Amino acid sequence: MNKASLLLPLFIMFCTNVTATEVYRYVDSQGVVHFTDHPITGNNGKSAKIKRPNLNIRTVRIYRFVDKNGTVHLADAPKNSKYKLIYSGLDSIIPSAGGRYSAYEVMSKKYKKYYAMVNNAADLTGVDAALLHAVIQTESAYNPKAVSPKGATGLMQLMPATARRFGVSDRTNASENIYGGAKYLSWLLDLFDNDIRLALAGYNAGEGAVKRYGNKIPPYKETKNYVRKVMGLYDKYRLKM
Repeated sequence: MNKASLLLPLFIMFCTNVTATEVYRYVDSQGVVHFTDHPITGNNGKSAKIKRPNLNIRTVRIYRFVDKNGTVHLADAPKNSKYKLIYSGLDSIIPSAGGRYSAYEVMSKKYKKYYAMVNNAADLTGVDAALLHAVIQTESAYNPKAVSPKGATGLMQLMPATARRFGVSDRTNASENIYGGAKYLSWLLDLFDNDIRLALAGYNAGEGAVKRYGNKIPPYKETKNYVRKVMGLYDKYRLKM
C-alpha cells in the first residue's frame, strides 16, 4: 500500500528545520516510498518536490536513514538494515485553513486509552489492530470490568479456560486481557486459514462449533449477528487507522 500522503506530515515533524516546500518524494524500483530533504535521482527518475499533501489519518511505521551526503531518507518499509524504525502508530496531521499543519484528534477517549495496548498486541501476534478494536468494541464496549452472564471477563471477554490456555493470569488486567484475546484470535486465524469470519465465529461460539458445521459459520443467530457486527466495525476501524 502506498503511504506517501501518510508519511509526509511525519517527515515534517522529525525534520523540523525543513519546510513543506523543501520535501521531495521518490518511489524506488521496489515500490518503497521515500521522502527526502534534497532531490535524489534513481532508476525511476528524479524525486518530485511536494508543496502540499493530501493527508489522511492512518496507522503508519516510519523508517529513517541518513546517507553519506547527509540527506535524510524516510520510508514506509525498510529498504535495508541501515533504515531504523523511528515511529509506529497513528498520525493525524492535516492542513488547516491558514496553511499550517495542526493535530487532528478523531479517536474516542476509550479508543485512545487502549490504543497503545492494542497496537502492542497486534505487533506481537500479527493480528490487525483494527480487528482487535472491532472485537473489543463488540465484546465489552471498551469496559475492562465487563463480565458476561457466562463469566467472560474484560475487554475481550475471556472465559477462564481461554485465559489459562493463552497465559492470562489476570483477566481484569487490560493489557493481559487484550494480549490473551489477540493470541486466541491469531490461533483461530491460523486454524481457519486466515478466514476472518470463521475466526470470529470461533471466537464467539468456539472453534469446535465451526468445525462441526463443516468449517462454516454455525447457524446460531447470536454468532451470525456477532460476525456481522464485528466485520462492520472492522471496516470502519480500517478507515480510521
